[in-house]
Amino acid sequence: MHRKISLLMTALILTAPYAARGESPATATGTEVESMTEVISVAEVATGTEEPTDMRKFVEMPEQARQVLREDMLDQFAVLNEIIEYLALNDLPGAAGVAENGMGQSLLRKHEDRDFGPGRYMPEEMRRMGWNLHEAASNFSLIAKRGNLQAAYGGLQKITEACIACHYSYRTY
Repeated sequence: MHRKISLLMTALILTAPYAARGESPATATGTEVESMTEVISVAEVATGTEEPTDMRKFVEMPEQARQVLREDMLDQFAVLNEIIEYLALNDLPGAAGVAENGMGQSLLRKHEDRDFGPGRYMPEEMRRMGWNLHEAASNFSLIAKRGNLQAAYGGLQKITEACIACHYSYRTY
């Protein structure tokens, strides 16, 4: 139940800037938009910056692997939101469980038996960043189980740091 609410809240947060202007991401640019990266790229073209400003390294992978990666990241984004919700309720055991089960190290082998697991198409550094995310989530879980809210927030920062490092460095579209 929490995850469904979290997904809804995430969708609302991502579309709020457009809704406030009475637009959707697609109508804002006049084209069909598949991702927020596309919105940014279209905005750069619309503002007259001919040269692309996205300096992240492009990672090529089959479409099916890209879709799996996107779904995994959206799930983990919802998990992150759920962790924050549990912390706001001072429910550290709940936050610990969601972190480990939703993005912890137990997920590292989630796609190993599939031909379209995205990890096999990632450069080594990107893969390492993903491992750092899963390790940070498992460490957060251990910290949260100890019941120290302040320390848990420090562990949460390590999770978001791992997300930011990868998203600032790599793109798949």
